[in-house]
Amino acid sequence: MVSIKVSKRSGPLASGVAFVTGGARGLGNAIAVSFAREGARGVVIVDINQETLDEGKKVVESYGTKVGLHFQPRSRARKMLIWPHAKCLAVQADVMKEEDVEKAVKAAVEEFGRIDYAANFAGVLGPATHTFETTFEDYQKCMAVNCNGVFLSTKHEIRQMMKQESIEVEEGRAPQRGAIVNCASVNSIMSLQGTVPYTISKHAVVGITKAAALEARDHGIRVNAVSPGFLLTQLLAERVTGEDGKPVGLWTGFEARQGRQAKFEEVGDVVVLVTSPRMSLVNGVNLSVDG
Repeated sequence: MVSIKVSKRSGPLASGVAFVTGGARGLGNAIAVSFAREGARGVVIVDINQETLDEGKKVVESYGTKVGLHFQPRSRARKMLIWPHAKCLAVQADVMKEEDVEKAVKAAVEEFGRIDYAANFAGVLGPATHTFETTFEDYQKCMAVNCNGVFLSTKHEIRQMMKQESIEVEEGRAPQRGAIVNCASVNSIMSLQGTVPYTISKHAVVGITKAAALEARDHGIRVNAVSPGFLLTQLLAERVTGEDGKPVGLWTGFEARQGRQAKFEEVGDVVVLVTSPRMSLVNGVNLSVDG
């Protein structure tokens, strides 16, 4: 039986602790910033490179205390709302190594006492080769990060969440010990030529998500995935853009299908929304975020 506390908050996110793998830069860092901006009291970013972690931490912590007025229609009164500064903990870890993932989760709990929201976004693109050209070594590396890393992260996040009580939720909402969002891709639904290891790994992420969602729901934990469309990350830009910075080749059609390039913040805000206790009936879903 999961105990429940009722919250009277008016913001979209209960003030909990977020844990973001791949959180030092790019999309992962934008997700960490979204958590900080929307009310998380603590944000843990996990990544493999200490230098980028230090830079990413500064970005997250730049979102300090915000003050605003909230209009209450019934009483016609204005209430002062304060969103406190979110503290950021940076943990160097390799998500391909189980001992590193355990270390990162332990560090988060030692610092903040719990993990309420997790976003598993550490990933690689893998080789831009056809199936008959791809080496097994390149295939294994892509699977190790994108699939094994998500599995290990989800496993140890659930283990921690099962130990803790529900975060405060609004009246009428189901209790929530934790919520996890895994990074899939539109390649979990479709594919492009020359993306076989990446496409396989993202299908695997959806499988992990659906299985874990069924197993964790009776413990008050939700597990979902999001599938971003065309995001021009640093890794992707090095591969698919011309001298003018615009997509070339097959990627031109990908962007045309979506209509425009998405912004990191657009995906970050979706991740925050999906982890919110207000999404209490959303579980085991692969949500396309592709325009």
